[in-house]
Amino acid sequence: MSFKELLETEKLKLDAIKEPTQRKEIFRTIHELYLKEINKLIEQLNKSQDDQCRTILKQIKEVDRLYLQAKGIEITAHILFSRHGECSSWGQKRLGLSPNAAISEKAAKNMETTNQFSGSLLFYPANQHPRIAISPMNRAMQTAGLVIPTEINNAQISILPFLVENTVSPSGYDVRSKEDMQKLYDRFSFWKSPIQKILLKISMWIYSDEDFKQLYKKRMEAAEKIQIHGKPIILESRANGKPDVCQNLDYSGDKIKDTKAFIERVEQQDCWLFGHGKNFKTFFQNVLGIESDFDYGETRSVYKIKIDGEVSSLYHPPYVMLINQETGKIEGKYTATSSMPYMEKTTQESHDSEIPDVPQVMVKLGMSVSENIQQTELENNRKLISEKPLAIFEEQALETDESEKVFNR
Repeated sequence: MSFKELLETEKLKLDAIKEPTQRKEIFRTIHELYLKEINKLIEQLNKSQDDQCRTILKQIKEVDRLYLQAKGIEITAHILFSRHGECSSWGQKRLGLSPNAAISEKAAKNMETTNQFSGSLLFYPANQHPRIAISPMNRAMQTAGLVIPTEINNAQISILPFLVENTVSPSGYDVRSKEDMQKLYDRFSFWKSPIQKILLKISMWIYSDEDFKQLYKKRMEAAEKIQIHGKPIILESRANGKPDVCQNLDYSGDKIKDTKAFIERVEQQDCWLFGHGKNFKTFFQNVLGIESDFDYGETRSVYKIKIDGEVSSLYHPPYVMLINQETGKIEGKYTATSSMPYMEKTTQESHDSEIPDVPQVMVKLGMSVSENIQQTELENNRKLISEKPLAIFEEQALETDESEKVFNR
């Protein structure tokens, strides 16, 4: 039987059973079927070629949809988080001293055909006006230019300074000239930021205006590739008279809050963020309670969802996608861990009884894990029923015992 047929069989059982314990077991079975199906499809994906790869990627999205639908959950938007291509600590970043480091030439070459297959990572059809948000740094721009699906030509494109890398070294600064580096150097206090100050000074000794000219050339090539996929025009006139993407060396906002605010505006469409591993790891850690690192070219899906048409949440499926830096092929990695919505009994008693009895932790959008646990206890004590929180908890594969790694921190 197909996964869809198996789900329909379990749903028929649900329609006939009202006893909470039995319903819980059915939901547990549905969850096990989902994990097995995803694991199977990931294995097939990693052995597939070309058209077969596209078909399997679409099947994975459909399995996600069927699974959530079986639990009475509606998908309202789909977010992709992609880390840039290979930019190694020594090869490109030069131990952090190479300013605004680009991806490796080999990775750029190997990802030249990735955009022929990446459209299958979308949940909505490509003509649904997807949103694309990109860090203005070279390596993120280059990756976006290579990975954005060829079939997208009507996207709403944004170059966003809050996606710039979290860093203490020049390789992670959005600097585009020696003047930019001097500006940052003058801003840092040796007593408060000695490492940043020292690294910037060394970098200014080593790198010249010619290095920045080469970076500018790569950035403009990437901007040209990106621009064909949508609007508005991403280049603007800079003080030096040359066109360039936006830059904000004075940004001092909260990157997590700004990222949340951006994706909260996405409705009934795909949104693809191209950025940096440190930033995305911090976002997933603080918002979703997921602590794993992003590999080069790693792409994670997050679904915006609604429970019973009311409570908004996020769902991260039990897999990640990887753009192989040696081949440009899209591969998968099964993680066995997914984030699922949680509804408090005070909101809807009956639905809570149907949630599988698996290890779980509530992580509200906008709080750290520890802050959320304290807030959840407080809300339960007060029995607030009027709020509609954004909430997430972790579901683990039933055959594993790794929940302590996530929940006891």
